[in-house]
Amino acid sequence: MKTNPLRAAILAIDGCYASSLAGFADVLHVTNAHLSRQQHKSGTAIARPFSWQFVSHKGKTVTACNGLSLGSPSPLPDEKLDIIFVPGLYYAGHDAFERMLEAAEPQREWLKAQWQEGAVVAANCTGTFLLAETGLLSGRQATTTWWLERLFRERYPSVNLQLRAMVTEEDRLWCAGASASYLLQAVRMVEHFCGANTATLTAKTMLIDTSQTTQLPYLPLQMESVHSDTMVAKAQHWLLKHFAEDVSLPELAAALSVSVRTLIRHFNSVLGTTPLTYLQNLRIEISMKLLESGDLSIEEIANQVGYQNASSFTRLFRKQVGSTPAANRSRFASIVGS
Repeated sequence: MKTNPLRAAILAIDGCYASSLAGFADVLHVTNAHLSRQQHKSGTAIARPFSWQFVSHKGKTVTACNGLSLGSPSPLPDEKLDIIFVPGLYYAGHDAFERMLEAAEPQREWLKAQWQEGAVVAANCTGTFLLAETGLLSGRQATTTWWLERLFRERYPSVNLQLRAMVTEEDRLWCAGASASYLLQAVRMVEHFCGANTATLTAKTMLIDTSQTTQLPYLPLQMESVHSDTMVAKAQHWLLKHFAEDVSLPELAAALSVSVRTLIRHFNSVLGTTPLTYLQNLRIEISMKLLESGDLSIEEIANQVGYQNASSFTRLFRKQVGSTPAANRSRFASIVGS
């Protein structure tokens, strides 16, 4: 029996990244090959395959940021789709990016209409800004590329930004972090529509690492500390000086001449976390820098960031980062040595 495919549209915009524009379709293409083989073996359809089209406003030719031209895309369709993907957009500076977002009003309205009709809308990297411009992310979880975090927070304060997450999903709105995370996002979408087995086969075929679920290993130290709260800024500075010590909330509050309650309230308001959780994250971030840049043992690194027990440190590191300290060191060592 023939199964109607899941209909996807990949939104092409001048200045987008060609890799995510075409790469998302490549993942769907490989998935379809596995679905076809599975159906041939079993005689029945395991899941609906994908069909896709590249679309642009009025069907105009689009030029990606690397100069690759996408000729003759389809106009934005009126009929209901199952999936829409927004690729990353090249950031050529604040003013140019602002103009790009403003010029994309027809695409924004189309995205809103498709979501209201039941489509899943996914955006990658800086494409999440375009999705946020629709207002659909207001009050919902999202992630974005880590290096534009401050701009995203300033522009969309009502979005529940989860910067450490590589991929977020809420109410049929999917967001992915920095550029190459579209691969994980696409595999997650395959899992959503076709099941875990098919997603695993696709990921293995394309050598997509699905174990890396957080952007944390790539975030620069203290990147989330930009704000205007003087008390929290002083607390962050104090914690950075004393991170290797056995810090208590009363001790930190006393150093700032405030109450513990006031300290906690300010941290929750400004950073969305508690002072001790912030300290824990700070220690993990510092340990990652030590893992990348030196040859200290795991035990030595654990001690340097305030943990006397290497096993406890390893468990916490794995919970926060998604991999062990040793695996994290190997990943970055292979990148540097390649």
